[in-house]
Amino acid sequence: MIIRRKPSSTATARGTPPASRMSFARAHRGRIAALAAGIAAVGLTLTTILAYGASASPSSAKNLSGLAWDSGVYLPNATPASVAAFGAWRGAPVDVATVWPNRSTWNDIVDPAWLYQIWKGSAVTVAFTEPMLPEGVAGVSIQACAAGSYNSYWTQFGTNISAYGLGNSIIRLGWEFNGNWYIWAATNPAQWVKCWQQIVTSARATAPGLQWDWNVNRGPSAGLADPTLAYPGNAYVNTIGVDTYDMWPAATTAAGWNQQLNGTQGLMYWLSFAKANGKQFAVPEWGNIIPGTTAPGTNAGGDDPAYVNDMLGFFQAHSAILAWEANFQGPSTGGVYGTGTQVPGSSAAYKADF
Repeated sequence: MIIRRKPSSTATARGTPPASRMSFARAHRGRIAALAAGIAAVGLTLTTILAYGASASPSSAKNLSGLAWDSGVYLPNATPASVAAFGAWRGAPVDVATVWPNRSTWNDIVDPAWLYQIWKGSAVTVAFTEPMLPEGVAGVSIQACAAGSYNSYWTQFGTNISAYGLGNSIIRLGWEFNGNWYIWAATNPAQWVKCWQQIVTSARATAPGLQWDWNVNRGPSAGLADPTLAYPGNAYVNTIGVDTYDMWPAATTAAGWNQQLNGTQGLMYWLSFAKANGKQFAVPEWGNIIPGTTAPGTNAGGDDPAYVNDMLGFFQAHSAILAWEANFQGPSTGGVYGTGTQVPGSSAAYKADF
């Protein structure tokens, strides 16, 4: 997505869609064709999908939500209690909590004890959104990282996160690196790859169970035209993630949704990339966008319940490869659900769907 800053600190697939979803859904052949084209692009057939849905999913047998994938959320200043409350509101427990540490200094990255203390012993999986470099330290660079200059920090990172019983967490390292809004932008993909490899190798020495999510931003972005040039290799990656919101373009029309789904570096492109590399897929950030927040005017979908339904349909169709997804409930997008929401239709759709 176009420049979208995140907070520098944080403190259904259930068979037949409910009637509320059906009332929101667009009876539009273009939508059906878009999804069918996407399914074909990764070699899935309707028979495969129906067969999968008819069997008990491995994820639903063990996760909290009961969905065929792990379903998560980002909440500002989240705690296990607030995440549980969100799950109670939507009618299904949350599987994954997406969190951000502070990111000004190396200590913010290496030893966020305040954050680890919050999530120690939690039943949900935690997805830590980790910068590759501290934003407040002069002179740090991807080049130095690639040379191994910061390896000791990441070895200590692994030691610290493991000490709190969080050594099997998801790590969204250097998220949205194909954009140009973070200091770890992959403007030199070869150096970026080496940096990623140094970090993962160092952290694995002390936290071998961490799950590394290679996380792009959907669509062409200003930092790196071809993000696959920055793929670190299958040995260094657990999941392929893509951040995607109802913007650039807004999915308020069949054409808009089709572009998000099947357009250049759209959802199906990255799903296919994950499949080709034998990796599971993830959508670490998705949600509604109010115009004037992170996208202007018609570039943002606003209150668009059909987008929520479309995302559910995408998740259901590809649950065999989908590891997890998380809806972004931060105020910066305006797409917060529940009491006082600016997107009541979308809020109702999400509650009915998930």
